[in-house]
Parts: sequence; C-alpha cells; structure tokens
Amino acid sequence: MIEYAFYSKQPLDFPLSDDIIIINDNSASTIISNSKETNPVIYAPEINFYIESSNASILEKINVIDKLYKSRGIKLDYAKFNEYKKDVKNRLLIIGNKEEAENFDDLEEFDKYYALPEWIIDVNGTIGNLQFKIQKDDKLIDLEVDQAIWINAKEIAFKQKGIVDPSDVGIDKTKEIIRKRVGIYQYKNYVTYNKDICQYHHRVLEETCGNCANVCPTNAIIKDDKTKELIFSPIDCDGCGGCVSVCPSGALDFSAIPRDSFYEISKLFKGYIPFIVPEDMIENLKVTLPEGVIPLSIEGRKFLDEVHLLTLFQDSGAQIVFLNNNFSKGEKEAIRLINEISNRKYNKDAVLFTDDLQEVQEFLNIAQKLPEAEYTISEYNLKKRDIFSSRLSYLVGNDNLGIVDLKDNNYIHYGKVEIDESKCTLCMGCASVCNVGAFTANNEDNSLLFNASVCTACGYCEIACAENCLKVIPDELELNKEFFAQKTMAKDEPFYCIMCGKPFAPTKAIEKIAAKLLPIFTDELKKKSIYCCPECKSKLSFNEYIERKTDGK
Repeated sequence: MIEYAFYSKQPLDFPLSDDIIIINDNSASTIISNSKETNPVIYAPEINFYIESSNASILEKINVIDKLYKSRGIKLDYAKFNEYKKDVKNRLLIIGNKEEAENFDDLEEFDKYYALPEWIIDVNGTIGNLQFKIQKDDKLIDLEVDQAIWINAKEIAFKQKGIVDPSDVGIDKTKEIIRKRVGIYQYKNYVTYNKDICQYHHRVLEETCGNCANVCPTNAIIKDDKTKELIFSPIDCDGCGGCVSVCPSGALDFSAIPRDSFYEISKLFKGYIPFIVPEDMIENLKVTLPEGVIPLSIEGRKFLDEVHLLTLFQDSGAQIVFLNNNFSKGEKEAIRLINEISNRKYNKDAVLFTDDLQEVQEFLNIAQKLPEAEYTISEYNLKKRDIFSSRLSYLVGNDNLGIVDLKDNNYIHYGKVEIDESKCTLCMGCASVCNVGAFTANNEDNSLLFNASVCTACGYCEIACAENCLKVIPDELELNKEFFAQKTMAKDEPFYCIMCGKPFAPTKAIEKIAAKLLPIFTDELKKKSIYCCPECKSKLSFNEYIERKTDGK
C-alpha cells in the first residue's frame, strides 16, 4: 500500500519529494492521496488546491506539498476516534401537507408513513429509532421510524439526527441523504472526554459549567442534572466540534485533530502564513495563494479555541488567515481575545478572519510574517489552561499590556481571588475542588498557592470554602509578568504531633478542631488524639483496645 500517493494522468511540471509516489493507475491501494479515484484512506483536497492556486516558486511548492502530506500523516497517526455502525431500515415518516408529500412519491423502496405538522406532539430518539408522538382525531399514537422528512420542520426537530428538512437542503438532496443512510450507518466519536478536569462533572454543590451541552445543535451531549454527569451520543454528533471551542478546561478534545496533533502540525508552518479553511470548502475554493502561504484544511469547522490559534500563531511566526462560512461562538470569542492581545503587543491582528471570498483574498494578499512572535513549547501532557498560560506569558514578557475586560464573554473567563488569611485554616478544600490547577497546596511550608493565569473563574472554590473566607474576582485578564506567577494566598506554622514530633497539619486547623471537640470529649485519650498525627492516633486507639482487653481478663 502506498502511504503518500499523488495521482495524475498528466505529468507534473515539477518533481515531488522522494516520500511521495506519483501514480497514474487508480487501482493502487493508497493511504493518503490527492484524488478520490484511488479510494484512499485519507483524501487530501488541499494538495490539488495548493498546486492550482499558489504563486510560489517551484522549490517552495515541492517543500510545501511535502508538508501537506506530512500534515495529513500526523492527523492519521494522532486521531483518537472509534468507528461504530448501526442498522438503519427503510421506515420513513413524511411530515407535510399532501402536495408537499407528493414530491417524495418516488421513494418507492421505503415503507412510508404520513402526518400533518400539527399532529406532531413530540419526538425523541435518533436515526434508526426516531420515536414520534402523534395526536390524530383525539387518538395518541406512538410511531417509531428510522428516518423522517419534515417540510418546514418545527423547532423540536432541530436537535434530532435522522430528520431532514427539504426547505433547508432541497428536495433532490433530501432524497439523496435519506437513501444514503439506509443500511449500515457508520459514525464515530468526534470528541474525547476527560471527566477529571470537566467543570460540570460531579459539581454537586452548584452547576458551574455546561457550555458543551448548551451549544450542541444535535443533542449529542446532554447534562444529567441528577448525577451531574454528561451523557454522550456519538451517533447524534455531526462533528462540528463547537463543544470543544467552548470548553474552559480542555476536558473535551476534537478526536480527528487532538491537541497533540494540532501542535505537531503547527510546527510545519514555521516561517509560513497559515490559511485555515474547512475541508468541505477547499475543494471548490477559487483564490490565489501568494508565495509563503500554506493551506491548513480542517475537519470540524467549529473546534478551534484560543489555545489552537495562539499555538499556530506562535509556531508559524505569522498572521493567520481564517476562512469559514460558519464560525462558532467559541471561535469568534477566541479570535477577539487573541487579536486584542496581539494588537497590544505587535499592533497587528494575529488572526484575519472572514466568511467572505473577496475579503479572504484581500487578507491573503496583506498577511505578514511576524518573526518577533515566533515561540514554541512542548505541549505534551499539558492541560489547555497551562498551555495558554505558558504561551501568553512569553508573549507578554516583561511588558505591562494592561487589563483585558472579559465581562462580555460567554466562554473565556479568568479570575483572581481574595482570601481573608485570618479566617483561612488551610483546609485546602479550594485546592481539592480546583481541577485546572489554579490552587495548589505546598506541603513543605503549609502554604496555599494560586495562579490566576490558569483560573477559569468557575467559582466552585468559593462555594466549597468551609470558612467563607474566599472571594473570586472574575473576568480581568492582566497582561503583566506577575499575573502568570504563583502567589502565596495563606500560610501557617506546622503543628507537630505530640507523640512522634512529626508535622502533620497547619496550626490553625488543629486549633479550630480542638475548640470544637474539647468541650465535647470527656475521655482524656480522645482529647489527646486531637493533637496526634493519623499514625499516632491509630496507635492510641490500638493501645486503648489492648488495655481494655487486658483489664477485662
């Protein structure tokens, strides 16, 4: 099997690198190819697009085409999705008036049911088992079908996979979609999930997130408010990636291009201007690429966040041109943030973004390289917030670029905290509930540390604080050196075990426990145990048990 295949019936005007095999026989087995005719595992339309659109020199074209193949190879190697299958039969419900329904009479291979829009009470399920509640002539009917055509669909249909609205895609396209889905319907999980850093998962005191479920257009992610857990339905996911762009902690990642994959790909763009364009737009795109511009074709047009964009901006050392006819809310917010920071530092936007073909050509012509912005780090095993903090800290350097007001943001937030140290007992409850690492406990000197540059301002630490001595001040991102450093918020002298002499807790915590328990305890042994470490406390209990057994004998 050929790993990198270039299919062409006509000879090329220039050579390709030795890794790329030029073929003119579409019967060859290929992994990554510029042509669908070779039935590749990965089809890369950006290769032909670049060759046809670029004004680069021959030497640059040879180098860039090699990078485009390598980029696809990285995506393939790092992809984390699993593939699934479901049997979809031919049961079809058509919702509309008689004249509208007649447009689909030629779908003769289907077992068709008909309903007027006003009969539909509710719909649940997904493709393969859509469940409709229908009210007709005072009768309530439960109907299960595999798919549905709903002309001018109601809002309740918008989040159900398996329902097609011809008013959106046209009659012919509707028939094509419906027919294509029958049989073994294949799908995959477009997102991976780490519940340990999710800011919804098991937040039982109060809900502090849920962005992913709130923006999901297809009910592929649902919040279970009883268990405080997210429920994922890969079959309902359309692969847009919008949930990833609004996840504050990085608990969600886009499985087709995980963060590690995007980081590796970004390194290929060093010294070039990246041109981001969704995969389904690039094949028919008509623009001219100036020398030094490389296309970055992305699957899932809505998954990019502030970390992706800053990574690509710094690793390339150039402005990014981003064309998308359907930007997500998360992407727009991330672009605004990155551009505001970039303007304060470099007096230029980092990302030139548009949905207009004429404007994107203008952006491609004026985009510049910014060598002073070039920077890279190893992002492996780092959380989303840690990556952004490290990269942003470098960008800010020793400058004071002011404060970015984030109060109007829906998804990107930062927070500072105030702690009344006189009331804090260093119980470390705040550190135990902070899953992004903004709070950490330093056991060496019994101090509580806080790093504002990774805080999401979720406020859960404030809710969990047993002493009510902590307050979160949200939505001010300070662009100065101090903001990215850990600060000591509270500190106490260690208390030493009265038996073994080992330090085991802050003095304030022991004093508070003693104040509450000494009036209650009448047994001298129990009073003594308050001032003992866990190991010695166990010894006390065991010695007491032995003495009582001995006295009993």
